[in-house]
Amino acid sequence: MSGIEEIVKKFDDFENSMKSGLPKVDTRLVIDMLHRMKRDESPMYTIEIFLNKKPDEEKIKAIITEGLGVMPAFYDHGTHIVVAHRFNLQMLEFLSNSLDVEKIRGTFTGAGRGASIGPVFERDDATDY
Repeated sequence: MSGIEEIVKKFDDFENSMKSGLPKVDTRLVIDMLHRMKRDESPMYTIEIFLNKKPDEEKIKAIITEGLGVMPAFYDHGTHIVVAHRFNLQMLEFLSNSLDVEKIRGTFTGAGRGASIGPVFERDDATDY
């Protein structure tokens, strides 16, 4: 196996691992976060959570506030949630497993000094690549 073939195979394995480990999380977010976590254990992101159906907003507020210590913002009748916080992969897994999530996307907002940039993504935006 050549060096190029090995890189392609390992990348395919990596993609499969991301899709099985965090299936509802945009793979570009996971890759970006892994790069940034080499320098900062929990980089600052604005995370957007798209839910399958309108939730009980009070229940969602409690889950996110107790689990992450921040208050979420709700858009699109409660089915689009935005949270600005220092994140790691375990937090993405917590959100993915605690809510009726369709998908999770995110945007890096700075090295701990960034503020929420508000929603950036639309539900029907193409995910991944």
